[in-house]
Amino acid sequence: MNRRIALVLLALLTFAALPSQARDKAAPTAPGKYKEWGPDIDEIEIARSFKIAGYDRIVVEPFDTSKVALPDKSAKWYGTMKMTLAGYTEAFTEALEKELKAKAAVEQTDRAAKASKTLIVRGTVLDLDPGTRAGRYFGGFGAGAASTKLNVEIVDAATGEVLARVTQGRRSAGTFKAAGGSDLEVMRDAIHAAGKDVAHVLDAF
Repeated sequence: MNRRIALVLLALLTFAALPSQARDKAAPTAPGKYKEWGPDIDEIEIARSFKIAGYDRIVVEPFDTSKVALPDKSAKWYGTMKMTLAGYTEAFTEALEKELKAKAAVEQTDRAAKASKTLIVRGTVLDLDPGTRAGRYFGGFGAGAASTKLNVEIVDAATGEVLARVTQGRRSAGTFKAAGGSDLEVMRDAIHAAGKDVAHVLDAF
């Protein structure tokens, strides 16, 4: 009986270790299209591999938010959605800068100039949804979560060449926030998570 229990425990420990081992495995950086890339990226297309150490500046250009469907102007969260979209690039940039491990200065500008050792991060917001506060408060387990989805291009500023394209979706359920968090808070949390994900992409090269 003791031997059987020991074998079961060993199997459980081995199974539990598998996700950790998968996360520790280096993500491929060779040109190609990948899904579920690295620890947390939905999709990435690498057009040309690069070395992040060869860049000392990362410039984030304003994200295109025109594709996001807005609610009716009479909806109570219309103003919140407009405010969040207006601050989308800033929220993304502050998260990317905080999470980035590479020794490169991060800044936001309307249009990046052609310059050596500079990467441009630009993107299109495909979706932004506040979810429902009632769902977050009463539902749990991700119910009522806010979400965002975006496409991001990583570009060499000097040549204008697109080095990689990332498609990423993120959710925020307002965990540990009072009453599930306000719509503004959880949408910003989802944007912050996406910014951190792009920092992880850059650090992988």
